[in-house]
Amino acid sequence: MQTPSADGASPSMSQWFAMKADHPNALLFFRMGDFYELFFADAEAAAAALDIALTARGEHGGAPIPMCGVPVHARDAYLARLIRRGFRVALAEQMEDPKKRTGRGPLKREVVRIITPGTLTEEALLDAAAPNLLLALAEAATSRGGGRQSPPPMLGAAWLDISTGQFETACLAKADLPALLGRLDPAEIVADAAIHVGPWDERRAADAPATAPRPEEARHRLAEAFAVASLDAFGSFEDVEAVAAVLALDYVRRTQAGRLPHLSRPQPQGARGVLAMDAATRASLEISETRTGETGRHTLLAAIRRTVTPGGVRLLAGWLHAPLTDQSAIVARQDAWDFLLLQGALTERLRERLRAAPDLARALARLALGQGTPRDLAATADGLKIADEIAQCLKDERLPEALPPLLAEARTALGALPDLAAYLAGALADPVPVRLEDGRAIAPGFDAELDAERGLRDEQRQILARVQLDYAERYGVASLKIKHHAQLGYVIEVPAAAAEKLRDRPELVLRQGLAAGARFTSTELSELDRRIAAAADRAAARERVVFDHLVARTLAERAAISACAAALARVDALQGAARLAEAAGWCRPLITEDEALQISGGRHPVVEAALSGKAVFVPNDCDLSPPQRLMLLTGPNMAGKSTFLRQNALIVLMAQAGLPVPASSASIGIVDRLFSRVGAADDLARGRSTFMVEMTETAAILHQGGPRSLVVVDEIGRGTATLDGLAIAWAVLEALHNTIRCRAIFATHFHELARLTGIMPRLQPATMRIKDWKGSVIFLHEVTHGAAGRSWGVHVAALAGVPAPVVKRAAHLLATLEKSGPLTVSAELPLFAAAQKQHDDADTETGERAATPAPDVLREALAEIDPERLTARQALESLYRLKELVSGSPAADSLAS
Repeated sequence: MQTPSADGASPSMSQWFAMKADHPNALLFFRMGDFYELFFADAEAAAAALDIALTARGEHGGAPIPMCGVPVHARDAYLARLIRRGFRVALAEQMEDPKKRTGRGPLKREVVRIITPGTLTEEALLDAAAPNLLLALAEAATSRGGGRQSPPPMLGAAWLDISTGQFETACLAKADLPALLGRLDPAEIVADAAIHVGPWDERRAADAPATAPRPEEARHRLAEAFAVASLDAFGSFEDVEAVAAVLALDYVRRTQAGRLPHLSRPQPQGARGVLAMDAATRASLEISETRTGETGRHTLLAAIRRTVTPGGVRLLAGWLHAPLTDQSAIVARQDAWDFLLLQGALTERLRERLRAAPDLARALARLALGQGTPRDLAATADGLKIADEIAQCLKDERLPEALPPLLAEARTALGALPDLAAYLAGALADPVPVRLEDGRAIAPGFDAELDAERGLRDEQRQILARVQLDYAERYGVASLKIKHHAQLGYVIEVPAAAAEKLRDRPELVLRQGLAAGARFTSTELSELDRRIAAAADRAAARERVVFDHLVARTLAERAAISACAAALARVDALQGAARLAEAAGWCRPLITEDEALQISGGRHPVVEAALSGKAVFVPNDCDLSPPQRLMLLTGPNMAGKSTFLRQNALIVLMAQAGLPVPASSASIGIVDRLFSRVGAADDLARGRSTFMVEMTETAAILHQGGPRSLVVVDEIGRGTATLDGLAIAWAVLEALHNTIRCRAIFATHFHELARLTGIMPRLQPATMRIKDWKGSVIFLHEVTHGAAGRSWGVHVAALAGVPAPVVKRAAHLLATLEKSGPLTVSAELPLFAAAQKQHDDADTETGERAATPAPDVLREALAEIDPERLTARQALESLYRLKELVSGSPAADSLAS
């Protein structure tokens, strides 16, 4: 349904039409008293999405106006559902009090905010354990000239989280955009339509700017936003980074009605080394979300999380999604949690205090945006108090040695604002109300003027109690009550039996008849109502003034509070790592600059957690040192190949995140790119089969991988014909060994590939051990040297519950096929010759060059015979010649003639 013309609209609806014209891509929540109401197409869309009644309110153009509404007090719950469904919502609030306004016409209303997926601040709309990022992208201008080849196209990226103040930028090649998107998983993307974001296209903002600012203008505006003369104060920014940052800030300003939230200074990521992982790798490793979209369990984050604060778990997730490639930064994290591991008593004290810490960063963000409540101020006070207590713990003179640098920096930030914490604690009531309008947010004794206004208000209420007693005695109605009614003010309420007695009283006015009684008012009561309301209004106004003063005092220290919140999160993440390292079988990995990768007793952290109390996880070693950097892993299904692949990728990821790893020991040469292709699935929405997805992801590895990469792939070539799949798997294996020369684990059911160890000196064959017990297979889940002799697929089918007759038939067919001769990989295959020709690795041992296979004369002779054109004599002669050919007679030489 399209929005009709505004011609002939009522005054209130004229307001609605004007606001809707300014925000055509958002649902307009139009405040009408205690409800937000939606009209026309907005109402139809919201009613369907929220499963609420669609009704009508008045008429426009001779037709009823479709309408639905949600209560103001339940706004956040409805907003959460709409945002999850991809809607944007414009909030139009009443800007004047209906009770205090003078004059005629509709109430003044304004759109105070546009709520979008990337600009959320309310607790009810946010995931406490995950950041909520807005990403802006800008494309660098390209220039050609002088006959020189133009540089590869570059993009500027800027991402921010207005709920915490995080603000970072990067300059990257277009080819690296999928990896950045996979790492950030932004809630909303601001980008020109020409910038392709692939699967994230549905998260593109509906009203991206038509043009981006020029670089000089962008640099000036970005510096101006943070009150500095030059961006150089914050680091080195490429022009395209500054443009992207301004696009992000402009979008936030538009959604916040011109107000800019508190943001940390922008941090360029150009000098920061981060392990590159594309979206397919992140999905395969299930870092914080499973393939089915679950986040609560069976993810790496859930398995290793030992943090106790919202900020701590967000930081831990950030570490896992952006592992480092800087050895010194990794070791700094290790030193910090290793110190806490050795200081068990200190760590327990820190943990005890952290459990009570609120989400300081998000409380500060709401206060900065003018959306703060008394509880946000109380959270700030509590957070600063706990931070100071933790700082004192870290200053304990009984500690045997100096703090590691990360903890020393955190201690300084945590102990910076003890006076503000005490000031806020003394100003706020305990407990504080949810809303300032509920009253009693400021503690008695903090503000003398507020205490005086409250005294007058409360005195009038005491008078009201005496008046009720006087009326009850005067009219002889013991059950008489004086109650407050939203529309009528204070009224006398009596039961039906006493109502007739009061109807004849001239000083009383009947205001409302009820089935169970009646309500009356009087001149005396109306005057008392006016005095109480005036006293309450004065008290509420003064309380607002005091609250605003406390907010201003808090925001004056917002940089220090933001640093304090970051330090709390860091201490929590580090103590969580120490807690994780306490468990048996976890270790501090050795991080090196070489290309080593040696893991002893490695385990899959998620599978081990899932098996806890049910079974013992079988640990396995993995050695991808340069002499044997490529492992060819064979073995049956269900034996544990995929688990082994993923566990080694996860161990590398955790090690470079600076965390302990599930192994008895580990030495990790820093990896710059991680590729994991395990458990591929089709992509029907984009028209791609499972095999096409697999080949696309394989192509990404072959194009982007390098000597410092780690690649774990499972069953390359499984989605097509056997010979095609074998050829593809063989060629990919060659490329990994000879061209890319990376560390890799290559799992396959093409057992014939194990024979390539003769021409690939860096290739080590490995297999999953199994035990054949009375015709049944027992999976030992152990990795050992060698190659599998068979896949045991029929046995796995039986375990899966395939009907016995089908299993029996499959076993019979398998035996028949095996007797006819299995597929073999030999020197006669053309692929071998290609491999030998391409092989130029300096460390490779020489092998024999494959001979060209002899032509299959029998097949060629058969192909030349056309039965439809042969006479009976010619057919008989051909049959004799074929027989001679089979027996090796010289007649074969004349057959072709």
